[in-house]
Formats: sequence, structure tokens, C-alpha cells
Amino acid sequence: MALARLGRNDHRLALSAADCTTLEPLATAWLARGITVDYLTTALTAGLPAHIDSPAGLLHRRLTDKIPPHIPRATEDRSPDTKEPTHEALLVECTNCRRPGPPQALPDGLCRPCHHAHTTGSNDTTAPTTEEIATVKAHIANLRNLLKPA
Repeated sequence: MALARLGRNDHRLALSAADCTTLEPLATAWLARGITVDYLTTALTAGLPAHIDSPAGLLHRRLTDKIPPHIPRATEDRSPDTKEPTHEALLVECTNCRRPGPPQALPDGLCRPCHHAHTTGSNDTTAPTTEEIATVKAHIANLRNLLKPA
């Protein structure tokens, strides 16, 4: 069905029923790899030439050459004995001092010391000094200069 819609999205990719039948196994291979129909459509229509002599030939080539790698599903990653899905250890950073920790240790995005300082209104001991601010500004200015065209 996604192949038949390509001609509606771009008249240069109009396919016959026979063309759709021929290309269907290739498109099905993409979908079997966990690709969505929208992603498939975008991959097939991105960067089209101005003139297309053979829409079926072009799409066959793209379906063959641009097929994405197989992405294992979550059930394939687990051993048969595992009942719960396995998760890699996830660490997040405190939004104030950038201290890493597990998500449950950083309620509202703040570590315990920063959360305490924020709720009690005490002075923030992790605030940058004037020298640190000047160093960051100089570094950013240098990066901007490097990005300027020569």
C-alpha cells in the first residue's frame, strides 16, 4: 500500500499494479526490520532526480541499496529465562551541578544537595566564579571564530 501511495505523493513515482507486486517483497523486508511506513516513504522519496525514466527501476534500486540494518527487538535481546525486560543502567545529570546519578536519586532533576539548597534558599555553592564565566565566554568566542567562513 505504501508503494502505491508514492505516485500520489509525487507523480514521478507512479507505479503500476505489477510494479507494486514486484517491489512488495523488498518493501516488506524493510518493514520486517522495524521500519515505519513513513520512514520507508521518506527514504524512497528523498533526493529524487528531476526526471525519472523508470520509477520501478529507481525504487527497486533504492529498496535494495538503502535497506537499513536489522534492529533486534527487545524480546530478542533477552534470554528465555528472563521474565522482565533488561535495561541498561541509565544515568542522568543534576540540572544544576551536573552530578551524575540514577533517575530516582534526582527528583525534579536535582541531586540531594542542590535540591536542599533550592528548597531552603541557601546560597548556591556550585555557582560559577567570575573567572569560570570569563573562561567559558572566551571559549565560546573562539568557537564562533572557528565557525566563520575563511
